[in-house]
Amino acid sequence: MPLRRKLAFWLAFVLVLGLSAWLRTPGFTQGGFANHDVGGILYNGMLLAAGKLPYVDSVEFKAPGTFYLAWLLADGGRDIAAFQIWANIAALGSLAVVMFGARQLWGPVQGVLAGLVYGTHDLVLDTMDANYVTWAQLPSVASVVVALIAFRRKCPPLWMFVLAGSLACLATLCKRPAGIALIVVAAVAVSSGLQAEPGQRGVVITKRIGAVFAGVLLAAAPISLHYLAAGEFGALWRGFVLNEWGWRYVAQGSAIGLGQAPREAAFASANFLALPLALSAFSLGGLAYRRDRPLVALLLLWSALALGSAALGFRFYKGYHLLAAAPLSILAASSAGLFGQRSVRRWSTRAVALLPALLLLGRQGVLIDAERTNRMHAHDRGGRAIAKRVTEMTQAGDTIWVWGWHLWDVYAFTGHLSSTRFYKTMELTTSANDSTWRHPRSPLHFRDDLAARALIDELYESPPDVIVLGSAVPIREFAELLSLIHI
Repeated sequence: MPLRRKLAFWLAFVLVLGLSAWLRTPGFTQGGFANHDVGGILYNGMLLAAGKLPYVDSVEFKAPGTFYLAWLLADGGRDIAAFQIWANIAALGSLAVVMFGARQLWGPVQGVLAGLVYGTHDLVLDTMDANYVTWAQLPSVASVVVALIAFRRKCPPLWMFVLAGSLACLATLCKRPAGIALIVVAAVAVSSGLQAEPGQRGVVITKRIGAVFAGVLLAAAPISLHYLAAGEFGALWRGFVLNEWGWRYVAQGSAIGLGQAPREAAFASANFLALPLALSAFSLGGLAYRRDRPLVALLLLWSALALGSAALGFRFYKGYHLLAAAPLSILAASSAGLFGQRSVRRWSTRAVALLPALLLLGRQGVLIDAERTNRMHAHDRGGRAIAKRVTEMTQAGDTIWVWGWHLWDVYAFTGHLSSTRFYKTMELTTSANDSTWRHPRSPLHFRDDLAARALIDELYESPPDVIVLGSAVPIREFAELLSLIHI
């Protein structure tokens, strides 16, 4: 590649990242909770900082990777502002990987195009927030990009598959649906092995799959060893792999039935990913080229699995679509795409298709402006006010208990841990979350089952110094709790 083209790409690379960083200014500066789920991440970081363990000292649905990030990057789970800054840095890293990956696969111009498509969607989909999807995205995208670059090489070194496996495992440890990256990496390893000499294919595939598996073990080792050292590896296995509460959350699903799900999936995908989906459709022409066919097929597999993961639970939240934005953006920038040098369309056809693409880009600009405006406003004023009052009523070492999704922030703001493992009770003591990407959840109702009874037992055994109840929780339906707090 001529030096001039290299310099032009890297200049564009820096400009796209700089523009994205500027657009993400609210995420870097607002310093509060945009989504109260992050309160759960920070709480488990607080547990780790206190020498305790998630799944042992908390009843938890989520994967453990982000808890360790909160422990390390958010002052032991207390500093939401720092956590938001690091999350947006990670998001910029994902954008950089998409651009670099597309450059390696297709060329410098395609790398910039992929970055522009992805960079106009990611900050809307991740809300510039430190939620699970943001942390999982960087290792997820990086794992598949490393594998695809190895796929392009005639004799790729095994360390590339080890690295891809490690990154895919890290993504899964941050958010389980990001485990689709591991499936794609394994598929790439097999596909690359099939390109070897006929008599060597079995050996090559075995080595490369083995390298991916070795990478998974390497990435899983630190957390596994931490639990092993505490004699609680079984708790990690039950909490991360066999989590009954997590599987129940997925199985219960939303208000959307199985018959409506395909329609809602199509509507949600078109709403959140209209531009990359439209541009990717033009890249299907790459299947006609022998050189591009395997790579386009693998990108289609990656895209399909990512879109499938967004359908888990039939809620179709916008953040769930972030996983699909990366493969679709790289596919949209392919050599056979609308702007590729091997496009099967004439320039007159491309010019006609450019108009709706520009309209969709303009629509995305409106969405970006709306998201920036939304993120500039604090969404945690109530939690901060409550935390201030709780702090006045408590001393260091006291415990609290809160009931209500919007109150999870209070743990980090006060620095107090819960007196019970049930620090959050959504889906445990209340009716199922039936909300979707465009419909709010139904009013909460008390759910009387084993979780509620275990919660009451633990509250009696270890009474909190302060109990905080949200305005929407069905306290009047929870007779045992009413008796406990003498209302």
